[in-house]
Amino acid sequence: MHELGHSLVAKGFGIPVREIILLPIGGMAQMSKKPKTPGQELLIAVVGPLVNVAIAFGLFGVGAVWLGSEGMLNAFSGLADSAPSLQTMWVMLTASNVMLAVFNMLPALPMDGGRVLRSVLSMGLGPSKATAIAAVVARVLAVAMLLFSLFTGQLMLGLIALFVFFGANAEAREEKMSGALEHVTVAQAINPRAVTFAPDTTMADAIQWLVRNPQPAFAVLHDRRLVGVVTRRELVTAAQEKGPYAYVAAAMKREVPTIAATVPLTEARTQMNAAESPYIAVVSGEEFLGLITEQELAQQAAMADVFARFGRPSGDRFARQ
Repeated sequence: MHELGHSLVAKGFGIPVREIILLPIGGMAQMSKKPKTPGQELLIAVVGPLVNVAIAFGLFGVGAVWLGSEGMLNAFSGLADSAPSLQTMWVMLTASNVMLAVFNMLPALPMDGGRVLRSVLSMGLGPSKATAIAAVVARVLAVAMLLFSLFTGQLMLGLIALFVFFGANAEAREEKMSGALEHVTVAQAINPRAVTFAPDTTMADAIQWLVRNPQPAFAVLHDRRLVGVVTRRELVTAAQEKGPYAYVAAAMKREVPTIAATVPLTEARTQMNAAESPYIAVVSGEEFLGLITEQELAQQAAMADVFARFGRPSGDRFARQ
């Protein structure tokens, strides 16, 4: 219900939610794109703990009717020594929701409190600086939690500390990559020397290209018109199942997400995530220009990181023509 709260608010802002993943140490709502504004992120983040607060109030209210307010408070204070019973379970559920709400509001990415901290900082500092600061705070808290867990022997807290530490690193990398891709259009990121296949290319010929070319996906063209896309894994699987003389057309996917050439790479990445596709076709009107894959995204982010450290060359002589 906590993650469902996040998801419903996100969908209310027009942010697609692919799935809710539940883990032994918590859960997460997988969203296809980031909130557009810090205010949206703030509301999406805070509603999860509010769901736990609402559940806790509801459980306490029912328990107060059942046992009386004083009886519920006494049950809380004596919870550690209580024998298993329906009353004990009720009090534990109430206490668990309170603890979930409080714990999730710790200012440590990727937990809700960390997202609240980042959204508030973003309103004055921008998303990049806000994420960097929130990630540092999260790492410090994670190290403190890990040390505490080692001294007290609380294994679960140690696992959560590791989750927070590496999650904060992932959030920082994600923001850094998004910032790098924001100023590059998909047309600029296309590989002009990308290998393409015809529908009647045999598996044997296609497999030879896999050895010589690191492309993760290949466009399939007929009369210069895109008719499908095939990935390296799909080619290998099809060759094993259908033999070397089968055609590439038998392995290609015909439904391919497309994007306009002038759109920023950040939008291409968002649409790829929404479609759960490792590639997207770049078009200008009816003309196919090329594919954007995760490889192009990583290359552009790496280039932007180099330019950010050492400055872009004068005249931008390395820009793609």
